[in-house]
Amino acid sequence: MDKRCILILLILTVLIVAISGCIDDNAGPITSANQTIIKTSAVTPAVGFPVPEPLTVYVEIKGSMFNPLELKIVNGTTVKWTNADSVSYIVNVDDVQSPVLNKRNSWNHTFNKTGIFEYNSSNHPAMPHGRIIVEN
Repeated sequence: MDKRCILILLILTVLIVAISGCIDDNAGPITSANQTIIKTSAVTPAVGFPVPEPLTVYVEIKGSMFNPLELKIVNGTTVKWTNADSVSYIVNVDDVQSPVLNKRNSWNHTFNKTGIFEYNSSNHPAMPHGRIIVEN
């Protein structure tokens, strides 16, 4: 090997040793101009049981229509009606009535039993009725 190659190898070795001595095991990410190195450690996952998150589905009221008109949901799901129309609505479902929903107002109802539930707007009787099918 010529002296120039030996000198380059020596400089690279010194740089590698110098850089490796500067790394703190408790430090965060190490960054350079071209890359970010993120140190990670192995984590043992905790043993547990899955907890289902509550589910919410949405119905928009616009143009004197419910959209969608029919929903299939699972027991425990919340349905949220939102008025996107300029007139007010009152939603009736499962023997429950919403307050008056003016533009941008919302109301929700959680279905905790299975079955088929028709819903409508009591202050717009000619408006097509919606249907919610609740399954297990």
